[in-house]
Parts: sequence; structure tokens; C-alpha cells
Amino acid sequence: MKRALRFSCVAGCFLCVAGCSSAGIDVQLRVPPGDHPLAGADAVAVTLRDSAGQPLAFARTKASAGAVELGRVAGGNGYRVEVDATFGPDVLARGNSCAFDVDASKPPTVSVWFSRIGHFAATAGPDVVRRDAAVFAWGGGALVAGGAAGGSALGSTEAYDPAVGRFVAGPMLATPRAGARAVALDGGTVLVVGGAAVGAPAIEALSASHTTPEPAGFSPALVDHAAAATGGGAVVVAGGREPGAAPTDAAWLVTQAGASVEPLPPMLHARAQLTMTATSDDPFAPLYVIGGVGAAGPVAAVEAYDPAAEAFADTGITLVTPRSQHTVTRLLSGLLLVIGGVDATGAPIASAEIVDPVTRTSRVVAMLRTARSAHAATLLPSGRVLVTGGADASGAPIADAEIFDPVLGAEGDFVPTAPLDTPRAGHALVPLCDGTFLVVGGASGAEIYNPL
Repeated sequence: MKRALRFSCVAGCFLCVAGCSSAGIDVQLRVPPGDHPLAGADAVAVTLRDSAGQPLAFARTKASAGAVELGRVAGGNGYRVEVDATFGPDVLARGNSCAFDVDASKPPTVSVWFSRIGHFAATAGPDVVRRDAAVFAWGGGALVAGGAAGGSALGSTEAYDPAVGRFVAGPMLATPRAGARAVALDGGTVLVVGGAAVGAPAIEALSASHTTPEPAGFSPALVDHAAAATGGGAVVVAGGREPGAAPTDAAWLVTQAGASVEPLPPMLHARAQLTMTATSDDPFAPLYVIGGVGAAGPVAAVEAYDPAAEAFADTGITLVTPRSQHTVTRLLSGLLLVIGGVDATGAPIASAEIVDPVTRTSRVVAMLRTARSAHAATLLPSGRVLVTGGADASGAPIADAEIFDPVLGAEGDFVPTAPLDTPRAGHALVPLCDGTFLVVGGASGAEIYNPL
């Protein structure tokens, strides 16, 4: 469902919500089906911001009004439109555009997703329902690459374009992959690692213009591994397993956008389904290896990769509850939040731990409202962590969602929030250029989360 806004540029610009008689910039509000974002609102506010986020023009009117007109502003680059539906001081619904340019001689059409904040709403999904696909940010949108369908790995990709609100065909992978890991490099290139058949390239460098297959010094069939960027444009690949084989302790350093792969000294513990997380935004910060499953079950010991030494070392930290199929999120404080997963019996875990890289300790901080594994945990702009979906004790996907708020209690707590539109496990949340998050994978279709 759409509702039109329009900018009109005549020696400047003004904005109105419907009813503009002069030609101008069309702003298309994409409204999800079901509960309309204006329901219950008493006012609508519209803000035009420049490339630095500063307001250029602002107007507010009753929600029942037919138009909102802004004062005149000069043309320019990197503009954004923000539309809020409010009830008293509370914002009920919001829409933000991606950046656009204003040229009076050729005014653009701008698309804005307008929905209730703190809620999930269905949007158009990929044409193919994929399992174990690599999902990552791509331009201002997202790319779903490879995966498996009907028992076969796929080489196709689909790109979500937030400007039109749907998926379109993306660049083909050099080889079909399922269970691959993706790491973004500077310049827009993404390395896609593992998940291929024996004899295929283990790595490929994917960009908007082409895909470059890169032979590598490890098995292309590697799955359940971890891959993370480190200093100098390098990528560390660690752990995982080949299908039917035991977890490995092997690790590799990938440089030159995948063209060079060198073996690293092994990890201290063999593990699959592990996580590897940077301890700060410094590109040469240590990467903490947390959790995963070895030959004897979940691994409790936390180790760190030192980019300077190009080796792994023991941190002295032991998880309170050894786990795999978990998530690790670095909070704004630098602490690492470990959520959920499965224990040694295969049961989903309801506890969350904080791993502190400064004090070298791990401690339980809160209990999830719902035990879960194979979920997603997403750091929001507010500093809170959105936890969505996952698998329950029966292995079934769930729709439940909750938020970890680090300012609640002594060290944070979980609070309920609106559920997913569709139960999902093994899914991903990808930030889009308009400030929302695309939820895709783990089920058919896709949805958009509009953060609080």
C-alpha cells in the first residue's frame, strides 16, 4: 500500500503530503499491510535533513490533514526525509528515506518505508526459499547469496533494494555454496568463504561488477566455521568442519582480497559453530573466539587471535555455560554479550553471559525470557540488543523476540518486545540505508524491523 508525498522545486523546494498541484519530487510512502501506521496518531511531522543530519525544514500538522507544507530550501546532495506519526509526545510510526539529491531541473522519486516503531512487518521476500545462505549488507540494501533449496546448493543471489521494497536478481556466484561465511572488505568487495563442493574454489571475491573465484589453502567444503576481518584488509578463517568430519583447530589468514591464503598456527581447541568477535573498532584489536563444539562437546575456553603475533592464545576466560549455536554481540561499552545456544545435551540455553576483555572474566548477567539457539542478536542504535527467533527445545522455529537493555538492573536485563511476523531460525538481520533492518532467512518471505 502506498501514499504519496511530493516535493516541488521552483527556485527552491517545499514539501507537502498529498494534494500538491505543481510538479515536484514524489515521495512514496510504503505502508505494510494490516495495522496502518497512522491509526491512533493525532499528528504528522515531516523533517527534511541535509547530508550532516541537520534539519533544513520542519512542519507538523494534524494526522487528518490533507497536506504538510515545508518552507523553501535550496537544492543539494545527501538529503533525507523523515516522517513521524505521533500521539502527544510519543512517536507511533516513523519513516526515513535513504539519502537522495535534489535538483530542481530533474526532481527524483523517493521511497520511504513507513511503519510502527518497535514492530516487524512483512515485506516482499526472495523468489527462492534458501537454507544456509550467506546474508550481508550490499550497497544500501542486502544480498542473499547461495544457500540450499531442494537438497542442492545454489549459485544464484538475490538483492533487496530498499528503494523499491523488493528483491531482484543479484550477481551469480562462481560456484554453488551453502553454509558459506561472508566478510565485507573496504571498497565494497565481499569475500564469500567455504560451503562449496570439493574441487571448487574455496573463496570468491564478490563485487557489484564481477565475481572472482580464488583457490585457497583449505577445503572449499568447510562449514560451521568463523570468518572475521582484521588489520590491513586481512580476514581470519578459523575452525569449522568438513561434512561428516570432526571439528578442526585449523586457521588461515586471507589477504589481497582472497588472492593469498596462508595457514596460521592452529587454535588451542578444535571447534565448529564458533563465533569470532573483535574486541573494539580498532582494526588490529584482538578477535575473541567464543564457544563452539569440539569432539567432546561444547568448548568452555575463550581464546583470542592477536593480529600482531598472527597467532591464537589463551585468554584465561572460561564460559559459565559452554555452548554452541549462540550469538556474541559487542556492546557499546566493549563488553561481549553471549546469548543462548545449545548446551552439552543439545538443549537450548536461556542464560546470557558477559565476557569482559579487560578483567578477563565471564559472568552470567541475565536470563532470556525464552531459551533459544540459532537465533539472531542485533545491536540497535540505542545500544540495546534485539534478540529474534531461533529454535526451541523441539527444534521448531519461534517468532518470539526480546531486547537486552544494558542499563536495566546491575548489568542489564531482557524485556519483551513485538514478535517476528513469521517464526524463523537461522535467519539474519541486515541494516538498510533508511535505518531499518531487513529480516530474511529461516522461513519464506522477509520482514522489516523499524527500531525504537
